[in-house]
Amino acid sequence: MKIALFASAFHPHLGGVEELVRQLAHALNRAGHDAYIVTERWPRTLPDYEEFEGLRVYRFAFRTVAGGSPLNVARSVASLALTGASIRRAVAEVVKKEETDMVHVECVSSNAIYALSAARTLKLPLVVTLQGELTMDAAQIYQKHEGARDLMRSALNGADFVTGCSSQTVREAEEFMGKPFGERGQVLFNGIRLADFEGVAPYSHPRPYILGIGRHVEQKGFDVLLRAYARLLETSKGTGTDLLLAGDGASHQQLKELSASLGLDGRAHFVGRVDRPKAVALFKGCAFFVLPSRHEPMGIVNLEAMAAGKAVVASRVGGVPELVFDGENGLLVEAGNVESLVTALQTLVEDPQKAADLGANGHERVRAFDWDAIAAQYLEIYNRAATRHKQPA
Repeated sequence: MKIALFASAFHPHLGGVEELVRQLAHALNRAGHDAYIVTERWPRTLPDYEEFEGLRVYRFAFRTVAGGSPLNVARSVASLALTGASIRRAVAEVVKKEETDMVHVECVSSNAIYALSAARTLKLPLVVTLQGELTMDAAQIYQKHEGARDLMRSALNGADFVTGCSSQTVREAEEFMGKPFGERGQVLFNGIRLADFEGVAPYSHPRPYILGIGRHVEQKGFDVLLRAYARLLETSKGTGTDLLLAGDGASHQQLKELSASLGLDGRAHFVGRVDRPKAVALFKGCAFFVLPSRHEPMGIVNLEAMAAGKAVVASRVGGVPELVFDGENGLLVEAGNVESLVTALQTLVEDPQKAADLGANGHERVRAFDWDAIAAQYLEIYNRAATRHKQPA
Protein backbone atom coordinates (compact mmCIF):
# COMPACT_ATOMS: atom_id res chain seq x y z
CA MET A 1 0.00 0.00 0.00
CA LYS A 2 1.23 3.51 -0.81
CA ILE A 3 0.22 6.14 1.75
CA ALA A 4 0.32 9.93 1.47
CA LEU A 5 0.82 11.39 4.95
CA PHE A 6 -0.45 14.98 4.90
CA ALA A 7 1.32 16.48 7.91
CA SER A 8 0.43 19.85 9.42
CA ALA A 9 4.19 20.32 9.93
CA PHE A 10 7.36 18.36 9.27
CA HIS A 11 11.15 18.57 9.12
CA PRO A 12 13.04 20.86 9.61
CA HIS A 13 10.49 21.89 12.24
CA LEU A 14 10.60 20.04 15.56
CA GLY A 15 7.55 19.05 17.57
CA GLY A 16 5.10 16.30 18.42
CA VAL A 17 3.37 16.09 15.04
CA GLU A 18 6.65 16.27 13.16
CA GLU A 19 8.09 13.42 15.21
CA LEU A 20 5.04 11.16 15.09
CA VAL A 21 4.74 11.57 11.30
CA ARG A 22 8.43 10.72 10.91
CA GLN A 23 8.08 7.65 13.10
CA LEU A 24 4.83 6.48 11.47
CA ALA A 25 6.29 6.80 7.97
CA HIS A 26 9.34 4.75 8.92
CA ALA A 27 7.20 2.13 10.67
CA LEU A 28 4.90 1.76 7.66
CA ASN A 29 7.93 1.37 5.41
CA ARG A 30 9.45 -1.24 7.73
CA ALA A 31 6.16 -3.14 7.41
CA GLY A 32 6.66 -3.35 3.65
CA HIS A 33 4.51 -0.40 2.58
CA ASP A 34 5.46 2.96 1.07
CA ALA A 35 4.71 6.17 2.93
CA TYR A 36 5.65 9.66 1.79
CA ILE A 37 5.05 13.12 3.23
CA VAL A 38 3.05 16.10 1.93
CA THR A 39 3.32 19.23 4.03
CA GLU A 40 3.44 23.01 4.21
CA ARG A 41 6.42 24.79 2.62
CA TRP A 42 7.23 27.16 5.41
CA PRO A 43 9.43 29.10 5.40
CA ARG A 44 9.09 29.56 1.67
CA THR A 45 12.85 29.14 1.26
CA LEU A 46 12.50 25.39 1.89
CA PRO A 47 12.74 23.17 -1.20
CA ASP A 48 9.61 21.91 -2.92
CA TYR A 49 10.95 18.38 -2.66
CA GLU A 50 13.67 16.57 -0.75
CA GLU A 51 14.44 13.22 0.78
CA PHE A 52 14.82 13.19 4.55
CA GLU A 53 16.03 9.98 6.20
CA GLY A 54 15.01 8.19 3.01
CA LEU A 55 11.47 9.62 3.15
CA ARG A 56 10.12 11.55 0.18
CA VAL A 57 8.92 14.98 1.32
CA TYR A 58 6.76 17.21 -0.93
CA ARG A 59 6.16 20.79 0.19
CA PHE A 60 3.54 23.21 -1.08
CA ALA A 61 2.65 26.82 -0.28
CA PHE A 62 -0.65 25.89 1.32
CA ARG A 63 -3.31 28.59 1.68
CA THR A 64 -5.91 28.71 4.44
CA VAL A 65 -8.64 30.99 5.76
CA ALA A 66 -7.83 30.17 9.39
CA GLY A 67 -5.82 32.24 11.83
CA GLY A 68 -4.52 35.75 12.25
CA SER A 69 -6.23 39.10 12.53
CA PRO A 70 -9.43 39.90 10.59
CA LEU A 71 -7.25 41.66 7.99
CA ASN A 72 -5.00 38.63 7.62
CA VAL A 73 -8.05 36.37 7.37
CA ALA A 74 -9.41 38.57 4.58
CA ARG A 75 -6.07 38.37 2.78
CA SER A 76 -6.04 34.58 3.25
CA VAL A 77 -9.50 34.28 1.68
CA ALA A 78 -8.31 36.28 -1.32
CA SER A 79 -5.10 34.24 -1.54
CA LEU A 80 -7.04 30.98 -1.39
CA ALA A 81 -9.35 32.14 -4.17
CA LEU A 82 -6.45 33.25 -6.39
CA THR A 83 -3.90 30.47 -5.87
CA GLY A 84 -5.68 27.70 -3.98
CA ALA A 85 -7.02 25.97 -7.08
CA SER A 86 -3.61 25.78 -8.74
CA ILE A 87 -2.02 24.39 -5.57
CA ARG A 88 -4.82 21.83 -5.21
CA ARG A 89 -4.13 20.69 -8.78
CA ALA A 90 -0.39 20.48 -8.11
CA VAL A 91 -0.98 18.44 -4.95
CA ALA A 92 -3.36 16.09 -6.74
CA GLU A 93 -0.82 15.61 -9.53
CA VAL A 94 1.82 14.49 -7.02
CA VAL A 95 -0.63 12.13 -5.30
CA LYS A 96 -1.60 10.68 -8.68
CA LYS A 97 2.03 10.40 -9.85
CA GLU A 98 2.88 8.52 -6.66
CA GLU A 99 0.10 6.01 -7.46
CA THR A 100 -1.27 6.57 -3.97
CA ASP A 101 -3.73 4.18 -2.35
CA MET A 102 -4.53 6.07 0.88
CA VAL A 103 -4.61 9.72 1.97
CA HIS A 104 -3.97 10.30 5.66
CA VAL A 105 -4.20 13.68 7.39
CA GLU A 106 -2.13 14.00 10.57
CA CYS A 107 -3.37 16.97 12.60
CA VAL A 108 -5.93 19.16 10.82
CA SER A 109 -4.59 22.47 9.55
CA SER A 110 -4.33 23.91 6.04
CA ASN A 111 -3.00 20.48 4.98
CA ALA A 112 -6.54 19.13 5.27
CA ILE A 113 -7.87 21.39 2.50
CA TYR A 114 -5.53 19.83 -0.02
CA ALA A 115 -5.73 16.29 1.29
CA LEU A 116 -9.53 16.38 1.07
CA SER A 117 -9.39 17.85 -2.43
CA ALA A 118 -6.87 15.27 -3.66
CA ALA A 119 -8.84 12.40 -2.15
CA ARG A 120 -12.07 13.57 -3.79
CA THR A 121 -10.45 14.28 -7.16
CA LEU A 122 -8.70 10.92 -7.32
CA LYS A 123 -11.47 9.00 -5.52
CA LEU A 124 -9.15 7.79 -2.77
CA PRO A 125 -10.02 6.82 0.81
CA LEU A 126 -9.25 9.42 3.46
CA VAL A 127 -8.23 8.95 7.10
CA VAL A 128 -8.08 11.95 9.44
CA THR A 129 -6.09 11.75 12.67
CA LEU A 130 -6.71 14.34 15.37
CA GLN A 131 -4.03 15.45 17.80
CA GLY A 132 -6.17 17.63 20.08
CA GLU A 133 -6.02 20.64 17.77
CA LEU A 134 -9.56 21.78 18.62
CA THR A 135 -8.43 22.89 22.08
CA MET A 136 -4.62 22.64 21.95
CA ASP A 137 -3.83 25.08 19.14
CA ALA A 138 -1.69 27.85 20.65
CA ALA A 139 -3.43 30.53 18.55
CA GLN A 140 -6.90 29.15 19.40
CA ILE A 141 -7.92 29.38 15.76
CA TYR A 142 -10.85 27.00 16.22
CA GLN A 143 -12.26 29.23 18.92
CA LYS A 144 -11.65 32.47 17.01
CA HIS A 145 -12.34 31.76 13.36
CA GLU A 146 -15.35 30.28 11.63
CA GLY A 147 -13.16 29.46 8.63
CA ALA A 148 -11.11 27.11 10.77
CA ARG A 149 -14.23 25.47 12.15
CA ASP A 150 -15.60 25.01 8.63
CA LEU A 151 -12.33 23.39 7.61
CA MET A 152 -12.50 20.97 10.54
CA ARG A 153 -16.11 20.06 9.77
CA SER A 154 -15.27 19.44 6.12
CA ALA A 155 -12.31 17.23 7.03
CA LEU A 156 -14.27 15.17 9.55
CA ASN A 157 -17.34 14.85 7.35
CA GLY A 158 -15.20 13.88 4.36
CA ALA A 159 -13.13 11.28 6.19
CA ASP A 160 -13.80 7.60 5.69
CA PHE A 161 -12.26 7.04 9.12
CA VAL A 162 -11.32 9.32 12.02
CA THR A 163 -8.79 8.54 14.73
CA GLY A 164 -7.79 10.53 17.80
CA CYS A 165 -4.68 10.28 19.95
CA SER A 166 -6.78 9.81 23.11
CA SER A 167 -10.35 9.22 24.23
CA GLN A 168 -10.50 12.86 25.28
CA THR A 169 -9.52 13.97 21.77
CA VAL A 170 -12.21 11.82 20.14
CA ARG A 171 -14.85 13.08 22.60
CA GLU A 172 -13.92 16.70 21.87
CA ALA A 173 -14.33 16.11 18.15
CA GLU A 174 -17.67 14.33 18.58
CA GLU A 175 -18.95 17.18 20.72
CA PHE A 176 -17.73 19.65 18.10
CA MET A 177 -19.55 17.75 15.36
CA GLY A 178 -22.64 17.21 17.52
CA LYS A 179 -22.73 13.46 16.89
CA PRO A 180 -20.63 10.35 17.53
CA PHE A 181 -18.36 8.92 14.84
CA GLY A 182 -19.68 5.44 15.46
CA GLU A 183 -17.94 2.70 13.48
CA ARG A 184 -15.81 5.16 11.53
CA GLY A 185 -14.03 6.50 14.62
CA GLN A 186 -11.45 5.03 16.97
CA VAL A 187 -8.87 5.99 19.58
CA LEU A 188 -5.35 5.24 18.36
CA PHE A 189 -2.53 6.41 20.59
CA ASN A 190 0.67 7.86 19.23
CA GLY A 191 3.72 5.67 19.56
CA ILE A 192 7.34 5.60 20.53
CA ARG A 193 10.31 3.97 18.81
CA LEU A 194 11.83 1.99 21.65
CA ALA A 195 14.96 1.25 19.65
CA ASP A 196 15.81 4.98 19.73
CA PHE A 197 16.47 4.68 23.45
CA GLU A 198 18.79 1.69 23.32
CA GLY A 199 22.52 2.23 23.79
CA VAL A 200 22.20 6.02 24.17
CA ALA A 201 24.50 7.71 26.68
CA PRO A 202 22.72 9.93 29.24
CA TYR A 203 23.06 13.67 28.91
CA SER A 204 25.97 14.93 30.97
CA HIS A 205 25.14 17.55 33.60
CA PRO A 206 27.04 18.39 36.80
CA ARG A 207 24.07 17.73 39.10
CA PRO A 208 20.97 15.51 39.02
CA TYR A 209 18.26 17.27 37.05
CA ILE A 210 14.51 17.37 36.55
CA LEU A 211 13.56 17.57 32.86
CA GLY A 212 10.83 19.52 31.12
CA ILE A 213 10.63 19.43 27.32
CA GLY A 214 8.08 20.81 24.87
CA ARG A 215 6.85 23.94 23.14
CA HIS A 216 7.24 27.05 25.25
CA VAL A 217 3.63 28.19 25.11
CA GLU A 218 1.10 28.89 27.83
CA GLN A 219 -0.72 25.55 27.49
CA LYS A 220 2.41 23.63 28.48
CA GLY A 221 2.53 25.24 31.93
CA PHE A 222 6.30 25.65 32.22
CA ASP A 223 5.70 28.83 34.23
CA VAL A 224 4.03 26.65 36.87
CA LEU A 225 7.02 24.31 36.84
CA LEU A 226 9.45 27.20 37.35
CA ARG A 227 7.46 28.48 40.33
CA ALA A 228 7.22 24.99 41.82
CA TYR A 229 10.94 24.40 41.30
CA ALA A 230 11.75 27.68 43.05
CA ARG A 231 9.70 26.45 46.01
CA LEU A 232 11.51 23.11 45.88
CA LEU A 233 14.87 24.86 46.24
CA GLU A 234 13.67 26.32 49.54
CA THR A 235 13.73 22.80 51.01
CA SER A 236 17.04 21.29 52.10
CA LYS A 237 16.63 18.13 50.02
CA GLY A 238 15.82 20.06 46.84
CA THR A 239 19.01 22.07 46.68
CA GLY A 240 21.06 19.39 44.90
CA THR A 241 18.76 19.04 41.87
CA ASP A 242 18.73 21.32 38.84
CA LEU A 243 15.94 21.96 36.33
CA LEU A 244 16.53 21.66 32.58
CA LEU A 245 13.95 23.05 30.17
CA ALA A 246 14.28 22.10 26.49
CA GLY A 247 12.29 23.66 23.68
CA ASP A 248 11.33 27.02 22.27
CA GLY A 249 8.22 28.96 21.44
CA ALA A 250 6.24 32.15 21.92
CA SER A 251 6.70 32.14 25.72
CA HIS A 252 10.42 31.32 25.71
CA GLN A 253 11.69 34.78 26.60
CA GLN A 254 8.92 35.29 29.13
CA LEU A 255 9.88 32.03 30.83
CA LYS A 256 13.53 33.08 30.98
CA GLU A 257 12.54 36.37 32.57
CA LEU A 258 10.34 34.57 35.10
CA SER A 259 13.23 32.24 35.94
CA ALA A 260 15.53 35.20 36.57
CA SER A 261 12.92 36.95 38.72
CA LEU A 262 12.61 33.79 40.83
CA GLY A 263 16.36 33.77 41.40
CA LEU A 264 16.91 30.57 39.44
CA ASP A 265 19.97 31.64 37.47
CA GLY A 266 22.48 28.81 37.55
CA ARG A 267 19.85 26.28 38.63
CA ALA A 268 17.19 26.41 35.91
CA HIS A 269 18.87 25.86 32.55
CA PHE A 270 17.27 26.62 29.17
CA VAL A 271 18.84 24.27 26.63
CA GLY A 272 16.77 25.49 23.64
CA ARG A 273 15.45 23.41 20.77
CA VAL A 274 17.00 19.96 20.65
CA ASP A 275 17.28 17.38 17.90
CA ARG A 276 16.17 13.81 18.37
CA PRO A 277 19.47 12.35 19.66
CA LYS A 278 19.90 15.12 22.23
CA ALA A 279 16.28 14.79 23.37
CA VAL A 280 16.78 11.06 23.96
CA ALA A 281 20.00 11.75 25.89
CA LEU A 282 18.17 14.33 28.04
CA PHE A 283 15.47 11.80 28.91
CA LYS A 284 18.05 9.14 29.68
CA GLY A 285 19.96 11.43 32.01
CA CYS A 286 17.17 13.01 34.03
CA ALA A 287 16.12 12.12 37.56
CA PHE A 288 12.50 12.25 36.40
CA PHE A 289 10.36 14.05 33.83
CA VAL A 290 7.66 16.72 34.31
CA LEU A 291 4.86 17.73 31.92
CA PRO A 292 2.91 20.50 33.72
CA SER A 293 0.42 21.18 30.90
CA ARG A 294 -2.76 23.16 31.42
CA HIS A 295 -4.20 21.06 28.59
CA GLU A 296 -2.74 18.08 26.77
CA PRO A 297 -4.41 15.73 24.25
CA MET A 298 -1.95 12.92 24.98
CA GLY A 299 1.63 14.01 25.56
CA ILE A 300 3.97 11.79 23.54
CA VAL A 301 6.81 13.07 25.72
CA ASN A 302 5.29 11.02 28.55
CA LEU A 303 5.94 7.91 26.48
CA GLU A 304 9.47 9.09 25.73
CA ALA A 305 10.16 9.44 29.44
CA MET A 306 8.80 5.94 30.05
CA ALA A 307 10.94 4.57 27.22
CA ALA A 308 13.95 6.04 29.04
CA GLY A 309 12.80 4.30 32.23
CA LYS A 310 11.94 7.54 34.02
CA ALA A 311 9.08 8.47 36.31
CA VAL A 312 6.60 11.02 35.02
CA VAL A 313 5.01 13.91 36.88
CA ALA A 314 2.15 15.27 34.77
CA SER A 315 -1.03 17.30 34.99
CA ARG A 316 -4.29 15.38 35.26
CA VAL A 317 -5.69 16.82 32.02
CA GLY A 318 -6.91 15.65 28.61
CA GLY A 319 -5.62 12.25 27.59
CA VAL A 320 -2.70 12.20 30.04
CA PRO A 321 -4.43 9.93 32.62
CA GLU A 322 -4.87 7.38 29.84
CA LEU A 323 -1.07 6.97 29.83
CA VAL A 324 0.14 8.03 33.26
CA PHE A 325 -1.40 6.08 36.12
CA ASP A 326 -1.03 7.89 39.43
CA GLY A 327 1.22 5.98 41.79
CA GLU A 328 1.98 3.30 39.20
CA ASN A 329 4.21 4.83 36.55
CA GLY A 330 4.09 8.45 37.65
CA LEU A 331 2.37 11.10 39.73
CA LEU A 332 -0.59 13.17 38.56
CA VAL A 333 -1.10 16.73 39.78
CA GLU A 334 -3.75 19.40 39.37
CA ALA A 335 -3.11 21.61 36.34
CA GLY A 336 -1.87 25.08 37.20
CA ASN A 337 -1.59 24.24 40.90
CA VAL A 338 1.88 25.14 42.15
CA GLU A 339 1.37 23.54 45.58
CA SER A 340 0.31 20.22 44.03
CA LEU A 341 3.35 20.21 41.78
CA VAL A 342 5.73 21.12 44.61
CA THR A 343 4.48 18.13 46.60
CA ALA A 344 5.08 15.76 43.67
CA LEU A 345 8.57 17.15 43.02
CA GLN A 346 9.47 16.81 46.67
CA THR A 347 8.19 13.23 46.76
CA LEU A 348 10.48 12.07 43.97
CA VAL A 349 13.50 14.19 44.91
CA GLU A 350 13.37 12.91 48.49
CA ASP A 351 12.69 9.30 47.48
CA PRO A 352 14.88 8.30 44.49
CA GLN A 353 13.87 4.67 44.91
CA LYS A 354 10.22 5.57 44.38
CA ALA A 355 11.20 7.48 41.25
CA ALA A 356 13.14 4.44 40.04
CA ASP A 357 10.21 2.08 40.73
CA LEU A 358 7.76 4.32 38.89
CA GLY A 359 10.20 4.57 35.98
CA ALA A 360 10.58 0.79 35.80
CA ASN A 361 6.80 0.36 35.70
CA GLY A 362 6.55 2.94 32.94
CA HIS A 363 9.25 1.21 30.94
CA GLU A 364 7.24 -1.99 31.05
CA ARG A 365 3.99 -0.26 30.10
CA VAL A 366 5.48 1.60 27.13
CA ARG A 367 6.23 -1.63 25.26
CA ALA A 368 2.65 -1.64 23.98
CA PHE A 369 3.27 1.73 22.31
CA ASP A 370 6.15 0.77 20.03
CA TRP A 371 5.63 2.36 16.61
CA ASP A 372 5.68 -0.97 14.80
CA ALA A 373 2.64 -2.05 16.84
CA ILE A 374 0.92 1.31 16.28
CA ALA A 375 1.59 1.14 12.53
CA ALA A 376 -0.05 -2.29 12.40
CA GLN A 377 -3.17 -0.74 13.93
CA TYR A 378 -3.10 2.06 11.34
CA LEU A 379 -2.88 -0.51 8.55
CA GLU A 380 -6.03 -2.17 9.90
CA ILE A 381 -7.74 1.22 9.86
CA TYR A 382 -6.55 1.90 6.30
CA ASN A 383 -8.17 -1.36 5.22
CA ARG A 384 -11.40 -0.47 7.00
CA ALA A 385 -11.36 3.02 5.45
CA ALA A 386 -10.77 1.54 1.99
CA THR A 387 -13.68 -0.87 2.44
CA ARG A 388 -15.95 1.89 3.68
CA HIS A 389 -14.89 4.14 0.78
CA LYS A 390 -16.07 1.53 -1.74
CA GLN A 391 -19.53 1.35 -0.21
CA PRO A 392 -22.27 3.34 -1.97
CA ALA A 393 -23.05 6.69 -0.37
